[in-house]
Amino acid sequence: MQSPLLHVFLWPRAPDLRAAEMRVLVLMTLTSVCAALDPAALKEATVYLKRYGYLPSSSNADHQGIQTEQMNEALRIFQQVTDLRVTGRPDSSTLAMMRAARCGLSDPFSRKLKYRILGQWRKKRLTYRIYNHPLTLGLSGTRAAVRTAFGYWSAVSPLQFQEVSGGHADIKLSFHRRDQGCPVAFDGPGQVLGHAEGPESGTVHFDADEVWTEGRSYGANLRIVAAHEIGHALGLGHSQYHSALMGPVYTGHRHNFRLHRDDISGIQTLYGKPVEKPSTAPRKPDRLPDLCAGGLDAIILGPLHKTLAFRGHYVWTLSDSGYNSPLPINALWKELPGNINAAVHSQRTNKSYFLKGDKVWRYSGFKLDQGYPKRLTIPSNIQAAFFLRSRRALVFIKGSEYWLWDELGSAKHLQLIAALPSDPDAAFTGSDGRVYVFSGARHWRLSPTLTLEKGYPLRTRQRWMHCDH
Repeated sequence: MQSPLLHVFLWPRAPDLRAAEMRVLVLMTLTSVCAALDPAALKEATVYLKRYGYLPSSSNADHQGIQTEQMNEALRIFQQVTDLRVTGRPDSSTLAMMRAARCGLSDPFSRKLKYRILGQWRKKRLTYRIYNHPLTLGLSGTRAAVRTAFGYWSAVSPLQFQEVSGGHADIKLSFHRRDQGCPVAFDGPGQVLGHAEGPESGTVHFDADEVWTEGRSYGANLRIVAAHEIGHALGLGHSQYHSALMGPVYTGHRHNFRLHRDDISGIQTLYGKPVEKPSTAPRKPDRLPDLCAGGLDAIILGPLHKTLAFRGHYVWTLSDSGYNSPLPINALWKELPGNINAAVHSQRTNKSYFLKGDKVWRYSGFKLDQGYPKRLTIPSNIQAAFFLRSRRALVFIKGSEYWLWDELGSAKHLQLIAALPSDPDAAFTGSDGRVYVFSGARHWRLSPTLTLEKGYPLRTRQRWMHCDH
């Protein structure tokens, strides 16, 4: 059955019907269609569309004349940018989307632009500071989530970010409840998750009443929400692509999250593409590394219970009697690149993990596991790792910070040995449970309970490389 509105436009034109009369008839029919809608639904939709910029706040979009056309157009735009069926009516799916969690900034979309520009920083090295944190994640979990969120943007632009613990910061992140310390009040659990101001304010606020999580299907994922709000702080408005990070409505936790092409296009419009870092040319295949000079990239007690050391594009076996000639890494692990940052072999699962940049490769023996490499959920450029036998878990080290991962859940930040050097080159757990940590030309040994043993550090090349000098 045709709708009354469609019936009007298909009605044969009477030869004596003037244009003005036709317009009056059309407007009367539009009014009757909207009058048939649920008044409560229409009111809810109108409040939402005014709040988020689809309708002017002074608009009288109700049931009258041209204002009804304005309401229908606003609904069509909202439905289009949220991947709903475009009807121009506040149907049940549209109202459900309006009730979904989202960003608190408005969405005054233009049909000509896929994203809006809020401003631009005049520098590309920015600091950030986290002023407080949700109890559900703790400080370490919050810092890890925020660090990863900034990493999404630095990976596709020349921007660089550094966390500071005090003093002035360019970007300031904090959590507030509806009645605390925020000029734009939050609404409690649900709907508005956060909001931010564009450059060069750098203010980013999150609703402290939300359940903030990481790696869970429930609650609000801080990593993704923070990345969205940081996008605003860097100058991006909302995207018209629902699946983009900068889309206004929160789409939930995504473990293998990637920026949408519209997010990348937006940030590169503001700041350009990533600066190519000068790469160190790999050694020629016929030129083996000098094992008595230089440090290690990684070391593991790995497959076949062999102690394997890595540097550049080569790997070699160590033993009490000496070492074997180095081999190209990809002669054993075909898909693995050279110059890895860290490696660790799990004595719990018999899996080998290799880390480089923001990615991890996992192998069963010498075969790459399906779905790898994957993006790290801990900070990128991890420097060393080892298996902690007492906890049956993996430990990752960057600078003076440590993360514990049990391979069945998310990583946890922890404090370990203050006497160890910061920025280690490599680490591994021996067959006796002792942990060895390497930095420069020296190494340290820890008991299975992580007590630093006396007499260390010692020089590495005599003990491990069997060099005479």
